[in-house]
Amino acid sequence: MSLLSDVRDLFSGLEQEVPLLDGRWKRYVNFDNAATTPPFKAVIDCANQAFNWYSSVHRGMGFKSQLSTRLYEHCRDLVLRFVYADPSHHTLIFCSNTTDAINRLCCSLSRNEGEVVLTTVMEHHSNLLPWRFSGRIDYVNIHPLDGSLDIEHLESKLREHAGKVKLVAVTGASNVTGFISPIREIAAITHHYGARLLVDAAQLIAHRPVSMGTPKDPECIDFLVFSGHKMYAPFGSGVLIGPRECFTKDVPFPPGGGSVDLVTMNEIVWASVPEKYEAGTPNLIGVIALSKAVQTLQSLGMENIAEHERELTGKALRLLSRIQGIKISGNTDPALSRDRVGVISFISQHVDHALLAAVLSYEYGIGVRTGCFCAHLYVAELLGLGGGKMAPYITQIRRGNYQHLPGLIRLSLGLYNTAEEIEYFAEAVEKIVTYGSQGRYSFDKRTHLYVPEKFSFDFDSVFTL
Repeated sequence: MSLLSDVRDLFSGLEQEVPLLDGRWKRYVNFDNAATTPPFKAVIDCANQAFNWYSSVHRGMGFKSQLSTRLYEHCRDLVLRFVYADPSHHTLIFCSNTTDAINRLCCSLSRNEGEVVLTTVMEHHSNLLPWRFSGRIDYVNIHPLDGSLDIEHLESKLREHAGKVKLVAVTGASNVTGFISPIREIAAITHHYGARLLVDAAQLIAHRPVSMGTPKDPECIDFLVFSGHKMYAPFGSGVLIGPRECFTKDVPFPPGGGSVDLVTMNEIVWASVPEKYEAGTPNLIGVIALSKAVQTLQSLGMENIAEHERELTGKALRLLSRIQGIKISGNTDPALSRDRVGVISFISQHVDHALLAAVLSYEYGIGVRTGCFCAHLYVAELLGLGGGKMAPYITQIRRGNYQHLPGLIRLSLGLYNTAEEIEYFAEAVEKIVTYGSQGRYSFDKRTHLYVPEKFSFDFDSVFTL
């Protein structure tokens, strides 16, 4: 049995019941952790204590302001140590989330004419769209059979662009297939060709140990980004970590209050890094929440977390693979001969993905995600819709029709999920694809979701402001 077989008491909201179509209430089963995780109780408790001392960070002389500033900078050190960064070489910029962090990096890096950012078709849009609008971009392919990254194609792209690749931007772990990128190997290849490496660790950071490595190590990570809300810390905080020397652009992004030392009608004296890149009033509570989550994860042990989640992932793969008509994307090996995080996406040959997700919610109290998961290029490739085959769907969407679009169903695990929940999920999926739903469902053109007919629920009766 895993060392972390019973950690549910560490989390808030896990015993919350939700209404079902038949009138019963059932404890909610959350398998949508790749989107957002429930908070640690320790994070909520810590934030509640911090509210008593909450004040503006930096330059305030009141006691609360000085304490807030001290806490804020202490959190910076805690997070740097969590990923084994070098405080003398790296800087950590607090952001609102991973998307914000990547956009800040995108706007901060100087790029010369003809330079290329190399990313992959498996990326989340957050590590894709910013680079599209900042200059030349090219893509590394995947292996079509299992959705893994084609490392040989990465190297061929680096050779093709002959030293003009400014940055290689890759996901640490896929939010679609759970594939874990071979970061050290990618780093060595990237540095060999004179480029820097950005790792989007949003899907990796809460599930596996991450080390940036020493600056002179050819296998080191140059830039690292991740978010608190995917590691059991709400309140909207994320980080961008990178070499201090890379943040020297004359005008930082975004400019504003707190990013300067002095302003006149004609001159601006910018603050030092990282304050130069943290304009506006910092999200102190979010930063404290993120840091407390880091401490909690460390106390549990990242290797213990990894082993616990491997057991759950293997069980989920075994059970789902036995259901007739279910096709799992990516590596389906339940023995996990190649490591992966607990993200499993699949389709049913019998039930539309969006409808199946709706029935799981309304009739079984199970939360999953459906669609393309902000990774449209990757899902299209996995579904065999690459090479222009998505064109009819583009036309369909532009006409306002969102029904029967391609997509997958995603189960994504948190460290609090249990083997019993996975068994319940697999039983529910098998019942739905075999016997259908209890109720009749129709497609809501306003929300683009399937909803049961003649059923409504007063959400305000549960919670409202």
